[in-house]
Amino acid sequence: MSPPASHWARTAERGTPLGIRFVAACHRLLGERGVRLVLYPVVAYFLLTGTAARRASIDYFSRLRRFAGDGAAIPAPGWRTSFRHMMAFAESALHKIAVWAGRTEALPLQFPDRPRFDALLASGRGALLLGAHFGNMEATRAIAPQYPLAKVTAVVYSAHAAAFQSALEAANPRLSAGLVHVTDIGPDTIIALKDRIERGELLVIVGDRTPAAENGRVCSVDFLGAPAEFAQGPFVLAYLLECPVYLFLCPREAAGYRLHFELFAERIELPRQTRTEAVRGYARRYAQRLEALCVRSPYQWFNFYDYWQPR
Repeated sequence: MSPPASHWARTAERGTPLGIRFVAACHRLLGERGVRLVLYPVVAYFLLTGTAARRASIDYFSRLRRFAGDGAAIPAPGWRTSFRHMMAFAESALHKIAVWAGRTEALPLQFPDRPRFDALLASGRGALLLGAHFGNMEATRAIAPQYPLAKVTAVVYSAHAAAFQSALEAANPRLSAGLVHVTDIGPDTIIALKDRIERGELLVIVGDRTPAAENGRVCSVDFLGAPAEFAQGPFVLAYLLECPVYLFLCPREAAGYRLHFELFAERIELPRQTRTEAVRGYARRYAQRLEALCVRSPYQWFNFYDYWQPR
């Protein structure tokens, strides 16, 4: 049976490689302020014609506002807020291309957790870095020159965003070597990733979307006040890799991007008798951290589909 049309992997990518590269060229030639003149009509068009994405954005801000309460400065849901939300997403995409092209000087990056990251590299241990579609993970490449020995591999599913992936690879084909494209994580993939961990490499995987395959395992936990499905895969993978897990997120804030790097679990433990509950517990902890970060940086969560609809 096919996934429902609202499943994120079935959402058609909007935009073409040529259009994405045109806007990226404007960013390179006009700079951050100049490219906004190009982005405003583009984002307005997608806001007007992207009914599903617009509704998802409004739904997200409605839930976030109720969850955070009156004391938090969460913008009211509506067209204006959704425009800013989509604008933040467009800017993040441009910054990803800029980073791949090596133009990191215009992307200020704060890294308050640098000592913890330095300690991990000094230990020589491999680790799984758990991210999300929150902020801009590519901005972390801005610190790469300071860590020439750090080997970071991103485990990605990009079949639903082929045009954007093409634009990234055109900006710098060499960085494609740091990506592992997967449609499903099977035994062969686990063996290959285990080998990388044993060599002291760092693997990056996101945990805030359900598996692309319909039969992928999920668990339901509360997120922003209502049950939402999260993939079991990242936590099962961490268990099989027998390595520490860190949260690795990079939202954009007023002073620029801010890299969050914090220990999530020294080791994922999944006892056979209570495996289902154990996985759900890890998923809930992950969801709680996402909730806190969404309250702090509400425009930085980029999942423009019905996130709370069960499969």
